[in-house]
Amino acid sequence: MFCLWFLVLGITAVHASLRGKLQVAAGSMRAEQLRETVLHEVMEALGNGNRVTNERLKSIEDAARSSFQAMPKNEYGNLEDAAARYMLHRLFVQRHGMYIKGLEASGMDWQNTSTAEILQDHVPSFVLSLFEDRLKGQGLGLHELTVLAATLEHLIHDEAVSRLSVVYQAHSLSEDARVDETRLQELIDTYMTIFLVGKQEVTALTVAEERSAVVEAYPGWYETQKFTMQVRSNLLASKAADPNFAPGNLSFHAATSVVEEIGERYGRWQDAECRDLKRSLTNIEHASTGRVLLKDFYGSALKGNWQFSESIAYLRELGALDESDPSNLAVLIPNYVNSHSNCVASSSVYSVCCINECEGLLSHLEREVAAPQVEPDRLLDIVSDLPSASVKAPRALSPELKDRLHEVAKKHNGKVPLHGRLFAQWLHHAYPRECPFPHIAGKTNPMTADEWMQNRHEKVSASKQDMLKVVQSDAPVAEIKRELPWTVEEELVIGSTKPASMVVSLLRQVCFFLAAASVCIAFGKDAMAKALTARDGLLLPMAQKQHAC
Repeated sequence: MFCLWFLVLGITAVHASLRGKLQVAAGSMRAEQLRETVLHEVMEALGNGNRVTNERLKSIEDAARSSFQAMPKNEYGNLEDAAARYMLHRLFVQRHGMYIKGLEASGMDWQNTSTAEILQDHVPSFVLSLFEDRLKGQGLGLHELTVLAATLEHLIHDEAVSRLSVVYQAHSLSEDARVDETRLQELIDTYMTIFLVGKQEVTALTVAEERSAVVEAYPGWYETQKFTMQVRSNLLASKAADPNFAPGNLSFHAATSVVEEIGERYGRWQDAECRDLKRSLTNIEHASTGRVLLKDFYGSALKGNWQFSESIAYLRELGALDESDPSNLAVLIPNYVNSHSNCVASSSVYSVCCINECEGLLSHLEREVAAPQVEPDRLLDIVSDLPSASVKAPRALSPELKDRLHEVAKKHNGKVPLHGRLFAQWLHHAYPRECPFPHIAGKTNPMTADEWMQNRHEKVSASKQDMLKVVQSDAPVAEIKRELPWTVEEELVIGSTKPASMVVSLLRQVCFFLAAASVCIAFGKDAMAKALTARDGLLLPMAQKQHAC
């Protein structure tokens, strides 16, 4: 990933410190009226300028519909807590390449809601009450899930506005100032510097220094700049009739619109670097297994690819190490690419990480099946015609793959649950370069490099001596079998039917973010400047590699 360049050239990062149906009482309004009431109250609570518009809601609902139809439902036809959290997580990854903090699961354990238990005394009432009072005991329908997602998007919008305010201060500009396009691009460049590097303070005296460091250290900076310039140019052209976007007289509102659009597109744009990382790994892949032998992984690092330097212990915690053959440890390509060590820009609400290619494959299956579970032969037909970045279609699936899928079906009364660990494992076998191996919940504990250093007091990178020891090992390299490792443990997103009121825990998690952001904004721009840099993304993981080398 590009953050490696900061490591190689010795740029030190700042440490991070932050990390349907509705139940309607007798005599009350109809469900559809209630939905509109919830939406109206949410929009009023968020204030003028909020982004929860009907157009945006339709876009989100359209994007979520096929997955919602394929998800297990409770007795009311809605999603309970674990399923709703799983849906929200996937929705933001697919739409923006964003991983919302607090929504990710450990392995397939989406039912672990301990976070909400910790935060329950700190939940603000306005959004929580709007949903809890009206939806309790029923779960979330598609429309309610959509409103919740749009509310999170509005929070991200507010954070971007606050970050831009810091940029204007650093350039000694008031928010009433008007600027031309050249000046606006300077502001955008500073905005991206703060977003990517994450310095604690940016002032008029340090802006040029920070920008110079990024330009010198990061060869991909100019591509990032070209990306932002294109977004800026296209957006300004489309809004030319708006006085805020008048050529040579651009308002703070115009600048806000540009950086917000950059934020929405950045995750998918930067994923091209993830594909480059994947190609580098597949170039040294062992026997088309989706794995790189550890000795080849470290051998590549010793030849100059220092991003491949994570220690065995860190790779294990990331879930990127295949230890099924102890004499021939290997790195799982999709697990490594999608690991926390390769997340880039990060805010107090989300991180920008590599987009899991398997999500697109699963989404295709959800659209085709439109149900939580399906007969194995139907799945085999669909998958045999489903290509990936590295698998051509149509193809003849191996007898082993067919037998494995029928084994999964036998455990579930003849049908395969789409949202379970065993099917995820089967997808890993079918698409070993795209679909991560799903570890059993609790077997791994993914951390950013900074979290690893703070919790384990160990370096994230292997020493040169340790890498040489692996590379020069005399142990014979056994052929990794084409039949990849398989474990029989099952874990489902919805393990059993629980009271739909468990959705409260999800709402509390989301509302915690709303509370945190509101507090930051209330403290003012100076406080927000510090909060914006308290993150665990981009350079932080790679900076820790620097200390480890």
